[in-house]
Amino acid sequence: MHDKFNTPTEERLAKIWAEVIGLNEVDRNEDFFDIGGDSLLATKVVLRARREWNIKFTVRLLIDAPVLSDLAVCVDRLVAESSENRAADTGSAIAV
Repeated sequence: MHDKFNTPTEERLAKIWAEVIGLNEVDRNEDFFDIGGDSLLATKVVLRARREWNIKFTVRLLIDAPVLSDLAVCVDRLVAESSENRAADTGSAIAV
């Protein structure tokens, strides 16, 4: 039985993982490497996540947070930081 996703990011990451690894579905509490992920597939996940969220997502991030729900928290944090940085850049450009 699969746990329901707590956030849209968890759901989107699960879809990416399932497609990259070749599974029907992925549980929010599963570890990327325990369900068949490896370094080559991690690179594919990184590229998909960069396109999906327009963030600086690295293989190291996936290695450090291999559980889907934990990685989703990291992605949400990166998205928030990226948005703040873009807003700050826009604000400084307007102020100049």
